[in-house]
Amino acid sequence: MRKALLTAALTTTVLGMSAVSCADTHPGRKAVEKTAQQLRIGAVCSSHFAVTADVSCGLMGLGDVRFHCAGEHDGPCPRTHSVTFENIGRTSVRLVTVSGSAPGERHETDSRVLPTGARVTVAPRAGDKYLYDILLRAEPGSAAVGVVEVS
Repeated sequence: MRKALLTAALTTTVLGMSAVSCADTHPGRKAVEKTAQQLRIGAVCSSHFAVTADVSCGLMGLGDVRFHCAGEHDGPCPRTHSVTFENIGRTSVRLVTVSGSAPGERHETDSRVLPTGARVTVAPRAGDKYLYDILLRAEPGSAAVGVVEVS
């Protein structure tokens, strides 16, 4: 009984302390929920945690970061070569790129600390073909990065 109550209390505490949100922002318009799973300018990845945490921007806001589409391509979406982010949150963050060249192959590369208002461009590690994910790593508090360029 004591173990079940402790588990329930910890679960409630963890869930109560964290929130992850994803939205697209458009100039002059309120943020809207992301409906399309594609990496594009204006996409936002954010987290609000009371503990240090990593958030997968590929799962929470940016969609499949291996490719990017903006509706102008008739065929397959082109491969993502780099993404430029701006820290639009109140907390300094690090971005971790996860890349590889073959299924199951994953390499992580940390960015420098990105203070509020600063920009950084992330890309697959040298020799890797695909950018699999981008992780938002922040200290406790509100953190958000917005996509300002995709190539």
